[in-house]
Amino acid sequence: MHYPQLLIYETDRRLAMLLQRVADKNNWLLREPRQPSAVLRLLDRGGPGVFLLRLSRDVEREMALLEQVSWLHPDTASILVADNEHRGLAGLAWDLGVRWVLLPPHTREQLEEIVLHLMAQYEPMSMSRGGT
Repeated sequence: MHYPQLLIYETDRRLAMLLQRVADKNNWLLREPRQPSAVLRLLDRGGPGVFLLRLSRDVEREMALLEQVSWLHPDTASILVADNEHRGLAGLAWDLGVRWVLLPPHTREQLEEIVLHLMAQYEPMSMSRGGT
């Protein structure tokens, strides 16, 4: 059985600190990979998961990572968190298969509820232990 994992790709740990409590409470593995290759390696291990990407200054690299995650791991629920300066990328993110785009005026405090909702889709999968 694989434990659900929450992968957070960001530069300042603010979202990870915000979500640590809910991850601990729900027995999710919270991981903070710093390199795109590490994100893909962790997702290759399988199991249910949510990938949270916060856009920073390296938008091209980050959007390329989002595309790779969507293409290679379509069952992973992706969330894009961006500031107003990246508002124009929301449509592209939806086209790449994200399940949620969080932009102002929505607050980052809503992330806990969003992640809980997306992880809930995996409950039957993580609880099943065999065939039908």
